[in-house]
Amino acid sequence: MPAQIKKYKAAAVTAEPGWFDLELSVQKTIKWINEAGAAGCRLVAFPEVWIPGYPYWMWKINYQQSLPFLKAYRENSLPSDSDEMRRIRAAARENGIYVSLGYSEIDMATCHLAQVLIGPNGDILNHRRKIKPTHVEKLVFGDGAGDTFEPVVDTDIGRVGQLNCWENMNPFLKAYACSLGEQVHIAAWPIYPDKTTLSYPDPFTNVSDPNSDIVSPAYAIETCTYVLAPFQRLSQEGVAKNTPPGVDVETPERYNGHTRIYGPDGSLLAKPGKDFEGLVFVDIDLNESHLPKALADFGGHYMRADLIRLLVDTRRKELITHADTDGGIGSYSTLDRVSLSKPLSEPKPDVRAIKKMVPKTRTEPEGNGVLGNEGHSAY
Repeated sequence: MPAQIKKYKAAAVTAEPGWFDLELSVQKTIKWINEAGAAGCRLVAFPEVWIPGYPYWMWKINYQQSLPFLKAYRENSLPSDSDEMRRIRAAARENGIYVSLGYSEIDMATCHLAQVLIGPNGDILNHRRKIKPTHVEKLVFGDGAGDTFEPVVDTDIGRVGQLNCWENMNPFLKAYACSLGEQVHIAAWPIYPDKTTLSYPDPFTNVSDPNSDIVSPAYAIETCTYVLAPFQRLSQEGVAKNTPPGVDVETPERYNGHTRIYGPDGSLLAKPGKDFEGLVFVDIDLNESHLPKALADFGGHYMRADLIRLLVDTRRKELITHADTDGGIGSYSTLDRVSLSKPLSEPKPDVRAIKKMVPKTRTEPEGNGVLGNEGHSAY
Protein backbone atom coordinates (compact mmCIF):
# COMPACT_ATOMS: atom_id res chain seq x y z
CA MET A 1 0.00 0.00 0.00
CA PRO A 2 1.28 3.52 -0.67
CA ALA A 3 2.06 5.40 2.55
CA GLN A 4 -0.94 7.40 3.72
CA ILE A 5 1.12 9.39 6.22
CA LYS A 6 4.27 10.82 4.66
CA LYS A 7 5.31 13.30 7.31
CA TYR A 8 5.53 12.27 10.94
CA LYS A 9 7.69 12.24 14.03
CA ALA A 10 9.69 9.16 15.05
CA ALA A 11 12.03 8.33 17.93
CA ALA A 12 15.00 6.06 18.64
CA VAL A 13 15.41 4.83 22.22
CA THR A 14 18.89 5.29 23.69
CA ALA A 15 18.63 3.93 27.21
CA GLU A 16 19.79 1.26 29.61
CA PRO A 17 17.78 -1.97 29.60
CA GLY A 18 16.51 -3.81 32.67
CA TRP A 19 19.44 -6.22 32.99
CA PHE A 20 18.40 -9.82 33.76
CA ASP A 21 14.96 -8.60 34.87
CA LEU A 22 12.02 -9.30 32.58
CA GLU A 23 9.48 -7.32 34.59
CA LEU A 24 11.70 -4.25 34.85
CA SER A 25 12.45 -4.57 31.14
CA VAL A 26 8.74 -4.57 30.31
CA GLN A 27 8.12 -1.56 32.55
CA LYS A 28 10.94 0.37 30.86
CA THR A 29 9.62 -0.62 27.42
CA ILE A 30 6.14 0.64 28.22
CA LYS A 31 7.58 3.82 29.75
CA TRP A 32 9.40 4.73 26.51
CA ILE A 33 6.38 3.81 24.38
CA ASN A 34 4.26 6.10 26.54
CA GLU A 35 6.76 8.95 26.29
CA ALA A 36 7.04 8.57 22.52
CA GLY A 37 3.26 8.55 22.24
CA ALA A 38 2.95 11.62 24.46
CA ALA A 39 5.50 13.40 22.23
CA GLY A 40 3.35 12.75 19.17
CA CYS A 41 5.52 10.07 17.58
CA ARG A 42 4.08 7.60 15.08
CA LEU A 43 7.07 5.23 15.40
CA VAL A 44 9.46 4.34 18.21
CA ALA A 45 12.49 2.07 17.72
CA PHE A 46 14.27 0.02 20.40
CA PRO A 47 17.81 -1.45 20.25
CA GLU A 48 18.78 -5.07 19.63
CA VAL A 49 17.58 -7.50 22.36
CA TRP A 50 16.49 -4.55 24.49
CA ILE A 51 14.69 -7.16 26.60
CA PRO A 52 16.40 -8.22 28.86
CA GLY A 53 19.51 -6.37 27.61
CA TYR A 54 22.25 -7.41 25.23
CA PRO A 55 24.46 -10.12 26.84
CA TYR A 56 27.72 -8.27 26.26
CA TRP A 57 29.27 -10.21 29.13
CA MET A 58 29.62 -13.18 26.76
CA TRP A 59 32.45 -11.32 24.95
CA LYS A 60 34.44 -10.86 28.17
CA ILE A 61 34.25 -13.95 30.40
CA ASN A 62 35.05 -17.64 30.19
CA TYR A 63 32.68 -20.58 30.07
CA GLN A 64 32.49 -21.26 33.82
CA GLN A 65 31.98 -17.56 34.60
CA SER A 66 29.25 -17.32 31.98
CA LEU A 67 26.98 -20.06 33.36
CA PRO A 68 25.14 -18.04 36.08
CA PHE A 69 24.69 -15.18 33.60
CA LEU A 70 23.38 -17.50 30.89
CA LYS A 71 20.88 -19.11 33.24
CA ALA A 72 19.56 -15.75 34.49
CA TYR A 73 19.44 -14.41 30.93
CA ARG A 74 17.34 -17.32 29.68
CA GLU A 75 15.03 -17.11 32.68
CA ASN A 76 14.34 -13.44 31.90
CA SER A 77 14.04 -13.70 28.12
CA LEU A 78 10.64 -12.89 26.64
CA PRO A 79 8.30 -15.59 25.31
CA SER A 80 6.21 -14.18 22.47
CA ASP A 81 3.06 -15.85 23.81
CA SER A 82 3.12 -14.16 27.21
CA ASP A 83 1.31 -11.58 29.30
CA GLU A 84 4.48 -9.45 29.14
CA MET A 85 4.33 -9.27 25.34
CA ARG A 86 0.60 -8.57 25.45
CA ARG A 87 1.21 -5.66 27.86
CA ILE A 88 3.72 -4.17 25.43
CA ARG A 89 1.31 -4.63 22.53
CA ALA A 90 -1.41 -3.00 24.60
CA ALA A 91 0.84 0.00 25.26
CA ALA A 92 1.39 0.39 21.51
CA ARG A 93 -2.37 0.31 21.00
CA GLU A 94 -3.04 2.72 23.86
CA ASN A 95 -0.66 5.22 22.27
CA GLY A 96 -1.62 4.53 18.66
CA ILE A 97 2.05 4.06 17.73
CA TYR A 98 4.22 1.70 15.70
CA VAL A 99 6.82 -0.04 17.89
CA SER A 100 9.97 -1.77 16.66
CA LEU A 101 10.98 -3.97 19.58
CA GLY A 102 14.17 -6.01 19.92
CA TYR A 103 14.07 -8.84 22.44
CA SER A 104 15.62 -12.15 23.39
CA GLU A 105 12.78 -14.45 22.40
CA ILE A 106 12.78 -17.79 24.17
CA ASP A 107 10.93 -20.38 22.10
CA MET A 108 10.85 -23.86 23.60
CA ALA A 109 14.51 -24.23 24.62
CA THR A 110 16.13 -21.81 22.17
CA CYS A 111 16.74 -18.06 22.47
CA HIS A 112 16.59 -15.92 19.34
CA LEU A 113 17.70 -12.36 18.62
CA ALA A 114 14.17 -11.35 17.67
CA GLN A 115 12.39 -8.24 16.46
CA VAL A 116 8.72 -7.45 16.08
CA LEU A 117 7.00 -4.52 14.45
CA ILE A 118 3.86 -3.79 16.46
CA GLY A 119 1.12 -1.79 14.76
CA PRO A 120 -0.85 1.05 16.37
CA ASN A 121 -3.74 -1.36 16.97
CA GLY A 122 -1.45 -3.78 18.87
CA ASP A 123 -1.21 -6.32 16.05
CA ILE A 124 2.13 -7.89 15.12
CA LEU A 125 2.93 -6.75 11.58
CA ASN A 126 6.27 -8.51 11.33
CA HIS A 127 8.21 -11.03 13.41
CA ARG A 128 11.79 -11.71 12.48
CA ARG A 129 14.81 -13.42 13.97
CA LYS A 130 18.47 -12.64 13.28
CA ILE A 131 19.54 -15.11 10.63
CA LYS A 132 22.96 -15.82 12.14
CA PRO A 133 24.18 -14.88 15.63
CA THR A 134 27.59 -13.18 15.53
CA HIS A 135 30.64 -15.09 16.81
CA VAL A 136 30.22 -15.72 20.57
CA GLU A 137 26.48 -14.90 20.30
CA LYS A 138 26.15 -18.49 19.05
CA LEU A 139 26.69 -19.59 22.67
CA VAL A 140 23.42 -17.90 23.65
CA PHE A 141 21.22 -17.69 20.53
CA GLY A 142 19.99 -19.87 17.68
CA ASP A 143 19.47 -19.11 13.99
CA GLY A 144 16.29 -17.62 12.60
CA ALA A 145 14.10 -19.75 10.31
CA GLY A 146 12.95 -18.98 6.77
CA ASP A 147 9.57 -17.65 7.81
CA THR A 148 11.16 -15.26 10.33
CA PHE A 149 13.37 -13.75 7.63
CA GLU A 150 11.30 -10.97 6.06
CA PRO A 151 12.85 -7.56 6.79
CA VAL A 152 10.26 -5.10 5.43
CA VAL A 153 6.53 -4.58 5.93
CA ASP A 154 4.16 -2.17 4.20
CA THR A 155 2.40 0.27 6.54
CA ASP A 156 0.54 3.55 6.34
CA ILE A 157 3.75 5.34 7.46
CA GLY A 158 5.78 3.74 4.66
CA ARG A 159 7.63 0.51 4.02
CA VAL A 160 9.35 -0.09 7.36
CA GLY A 161 12.31 -2.45 7.67
CA GLN A 162 14.24 -3.96 10.58
CA LEU A 163 17.61 -5.68 10.94
CA ASN A 164 19.77 -6.59 13.92
CA CYS A 165 23.36 -5.46 14.45
CA TRP A 166 25.76 -6.86 11.82
CA GLU A 167 22.83 -7.81 9.60
CA ASN A 168 22.95 -4.10 8.69
CA MET A 169 26.30 -4.61 6.95
CA ASN A 170 25.24 -7.84 5.17
CA PRO A 171 25.09 -6.94 1.46
CA PHE A 172 22.60 -9.73 0.68
CA LEU A 173 20.16 -8.60 3.36
CA LYS A 174 20.50 -4.99 2.26
CA ALA A 175 19.85 -6.01 -1.35
CA TYR A 176 16.70 -7.88 -0.34
CA ALA A 177 15.36 -4.99 1.77
CA CYS A 178 16.18 -2.58 -1.05
CA SER A 179 14.28 -4.73 -3.53
CA LEU A 180 11.20 -4.40 -1.30
CA GLY A 181 11.25 -0.60 -1.63
CA GLU A 182 12.17 0.07 1.99
CA GLN A 183 11.68 3.70 3.09
CA VAL A 184 12.33 3.72 6.85
CA HIS A 185 14.85 1.35 8.42
CA ILE A 186 15.50 0.40 12.03
CA ALA A 187 19.14 -0.64 12.41
CA ALA A 188 18.95 -2.07 15.94
CA TRP A 189 22.31 -2.20 17.74
CA PRO A 190 23.38 -3.65 21.11
CA ILE A 191 25.60 -2.26 23.86
CA TYR A 192 28.95 -1.61 22.24
CA PRO A 193 32.38 -0.33 23.35
CA ASP A 194 34.14 2.39 21.36
CA LYS A 195 37.49 2.25 19.56
CA THR A 196 39.48 3.22 22.67
CA THR A 197 38.97 -0.38 23.88
CA LEU A 198 40.42 -1.89 20.71
CA SER A 199 43.43 -4.14 21.09
CA TYR A 200 45.16 -5.96 18.22
CA PRO A 201 44.30 -8.42 16.72
CA ASP A 202 40.64 -7.56 17.44
CA PRO A 203 39.40 -5.96 14.17
CA PHE A 204 38.07 -2.41 13.96
CA THR A 205 34.78 -3.96 12.81
CA ASN A 206 34.15 -5.08 16.37
CA VAL A 207 33.71 -1.67 18.05
CA SER A 208 30.89 0.84 17.96
CA ASP A 209 32.47 3.63 15.92
CA PRO A 210 32.34 2.00 12.45
CA ASN A 211 28.85 0.70 13.11
CA SER A 212 27.34 4.01 14.25
CA ASP A 213 29.33 6.23 11.90
CA ILE A 214 30.03 4.06 8.83
CA VAL A 215 27.66 1.07 8.60
CA SER A 216 24.46 2.93 9.54
CA PRO A 217 24.94 5.90 7.16
CA ALA A 218 26.13 3.51 4.44
CA TYR A 219 22.83 1.66 4.81
CA ALA A 220 20.98 4.97 4.39
CA ILE A 221 23.01 5.89 1.30
CA GLU A 222 22.78 2.49 -0.37
CA THR A 223 19.04 2.03 0.20
CA CYS A 224 17.95 5.71 0.23
CA THR A 225 16.09 5.20 3.50
CA TYR A 226 15.77 7.02 6.79
CA VAL A 227 17.86 4.98 9.24
CA LEU A 228 17.07 4.99 12.96
CA ALA A 229 20.04 3.33 14.69
CA PRO A 230 19.28 2.94 18.42
CA PHE A 231 22.03 1.66 20.76
CA GLN A 232 21.70 0.54 24.37
CA ARG A 233 23.37 2.42 27.21
CA LEU A 234 25.32 1.19 30.21
CA SER A 235 25.61 2.60 33.75
CA GLN A 236 28.12 1.73 36.46
CA GLU A 237 25.39 -0.31 38.14
CA GLY A 238 24.79 -2.11 34.83
CA VAL A 239 28.49 -2.92 34.53
CA ALA A 240 28.44 -4.44 38.02
CA LYS A 241 25.45 -6.61 37.13
CA ASN A 242 27.30 -7.93 34.07
CA THR A 243 30.66 -8.59 35.78
CA PRO A 244 31.41 -11.89 37.57
CA PRO A 245 33.08 -11.96 41.00
CA GLY A 246 36.84 -11.51 40.91
CA VAL A 247 36.84 -9.64 37.57
CA ASP A 248 37.74 -5.96 37.39
CA VAL A 249 34.71 -3.69 36.96
CA GLU A 250 35.24 -1.32 34.04
CA THR A 251 33.81 2.16 33.58
CA PRO A 252 30.80 2.53 31.26
CA GLU A 253 31.60 5.76 29.40
CA ARG A 254 33.08 3.99 26.38
CA TYR A 255 29.79 2.17 25.81
CA ASN A 256 27.54 5.22 25.54
CA GLY A 257 26.54 7.88 23.05
CA HIS A 258 26.38 5.80 19.86
CA THR A 259 22.73 6.21 18.77
CA ARG A 260 22.34 7.93 15.39
CA ILE A 261 19.61 8.89 12.92
CA TYR A 262 20.40 9.40 9.24
CA GLY A 263 18.42 10.79 6.32
CA PRO A 264 17.88 8.98 3.01
CA ASP A 265 20.93 10.71 1.52
CA GLY A 266 23.14 9.55 4.41
CA SER A 267 23.19 12.92 6.18
CA LEU A 268 23.38 12.90 9.98
CA LEU A 269 20.09 14.11 11.44
CA ALA A 270 20.50 13.31 15.15
CA LYS A 271 23.26 12.33 17.54
CA PRO A 272 22.91 12.37 21.35
CA GLY A 273 25.61 13.27 23.82
CA LYS A 274 27.54 10.64 25.77
CA ASP A 275 25.49 11.25 28.93
CA PHE A 276 22.08 11.39 27.29
CA GLU A 277 19.41 8.82 28.10
CA GLY A 278 16.01 9.21 26.48
CA LEU A 279 14.34 9.49 23.10
CA VAL A 280 16.15 10.87 20.07
CA PHE A 281 13.58 12.42 17.73
CA VAL A 282 13.50 12.86 13.97
CA ASP A 283 10.94 14.43 11.63
CA ILE A 284 10.44 11.99 8.76
CA ASP A 285 9.31 13.17 5.34
CA LEU A 286 9.07 10.25 2.92
CA ASN A 287 9.19 12.66 -0.02
CA GLU A 288 12.83 13.37 0.88
CA SER A 289 13.75 9.92 -0.46
CA HIS A 290 12.53 10.69 -3.99
CA LEU A 291 15.69 12.36 -5.27
CA PRO A 292 18.18 9.89 -3.70
CA LYS A 293 16.17 7.02 -5.21
CA ALA A 294 15.93 8.85 -8.54
CA LEU A 295 19.72 8.95 -8.61
CA ALA A 296 20.36 5.36 -7.52
CA ASP A 297 17.52 2.94 -6.74
CA PHE A 298 19.35 -0.37 -6.36
CA GLY A 299 16.03 -2.15 -5.92
CA GLY A 300 14.68 -0.78 -9.21
CA HIS A 301 15.94 1.25 -12.13
CA TYR A 302 19.60 1.28 -11.05
CA MET A 303 19.91 -2.51 -11.11
CA ARG A 304 20.18 -5.17 -13.83
CA ALA A 305 18.10 -8.24 -13.01
CA ASP A 306 19.21 -9.85 -16.28
CA LEU A 307 22.81 -9.81 -14.98
CA ILE A 308 22.56 -10.38 -11.23
CA ARG A 309 19.76 -11.74 -9.05
CA LEU A 310 19.32 -12.86 -5.44
CA LEU A 311 17.49 -16.10 -4.58
CA VAL A 312 15.43 -15.77 -1.37
CA ASP A 313 13.80 -18.78 0.30
CA THR A 314 11.39 -17.85 3.12
CA ARG A 315 9.98 -21.35 3.66
CA ARG A 316 10.33 -22.83 7.13
CA LYS A 317 12.33 -26.07 7.18
CA GLU A 318 11.14 -28.45 9.87
CA LEU A 319 13.22 -30.74 12.03
CA ILE A 320 10.24 -33.11 12.05
CA THR A 321 7.40 -32.96 9.54
CA HIS A 322 3.97 -34.52 9.69
CA ALA A 323 1.69 -35.57 6.90
CA ASP A 324 -1.33 -33.34 6.41
CA THR A 325 -4.89 -34.59 5.90
CA ASP A 326 -4.33 -34.90 2.15
CA GLY A 327 -1.22 -37.03 2.54
CA GLY A 328 1.19 -34.22 1.76
CA ILE A 329 3.82 -32.66 3.97
CA GLY A 330 2.30 -30.45 6.64
CA SER A 331 3.70 -27.05 7.55
CA TYR A 332 3.08 -24.31 10.06
CA SER A 333 3.87 -20.66 10.60
CA THR A 334 6.20 -19.58 13.40
CA LEU A 335 4.01 -16.51 13.83
CA ASP A 336 1.00 -18.74 14.50
CA ARG A 337 2.88 -21.19 16.71
CA VAL A 338 4.17 -18.49 19.05
CA SER A 339 0.72 -16.84 19.04
CA LEU A 340 1.86 -13.49 17.65
CA SER A 341 -0.82 -13.70 14.97
CA LYS A 342 -3.56 -13.50 17.61
CA PRO A 343 -5.20 -10.07 18.04
CA LEU A 344 -5.27 -8.54 21.48
CA SER A 345 -8.36 -9.34 23.48
CA GLU A 346 -10.96 -6.70 24.32
CA PRO A 347 -11.40 -4.63 26.36
CA LYS A 348 -8.07 -2.86 26.12
CA PRO A 349 -5.78 -3.62 29.06
CA ASP A 350 -5.28 -0.62 31.32
CA VAL A 351 -1.72 0.61 30.77
CA ARG A 352 -2.40 4.04 32.25
CA ALA A 353 -1.52 2.71 35.69
CA ILE A 354 1.86 1.65 34.33
CA LYS A 355 2.50 5.22 33.14
CA LYS A 356 2.40 6.35 36.76
CA MET A 357 4.88 3.73 37.96
CA VAL A 358 7.97 5.37 36.48
CA PRO A 359 8.87 9.08 36.68
CA LYS A 360 9.09 10.92 33.38
CA THR A 361 12.54 11.27 31.80
CA ARG A 362 13.72 14.27 29.86
CA THR A 363 13.95 13.60 26.12
CA GLU A 364 15.59 15.23 23.14
CA PRO A 365 14.04 18.45 21.79
CA GLU A 366 11.85 18.15 18.73
CA GLY A 367 13.15 18.27 15.19
CA ASN A 368 16.21 17.09 13.30
CA GLY A 369 19.84 17.91 13.81
CA VAL A 370 19.91 17.21 17.56
CA LEU A 371 23.58 17.01 18.51
CA GLY A 372 24.55 16.10 22.04
CA ASN A 373 21.72 17.26 24.32
CA GLU A 374 21.91 15.62 27.73
CA GLY A 375 19.13 13.96 29.70
CA HIS A 376 18.79 12.09 32.97
CA SER A 377 17.80 8.50 33.50
CA ALA A 378 14.71 7.71 35.51
CA TYR A 379 16.45 4.60 36.85
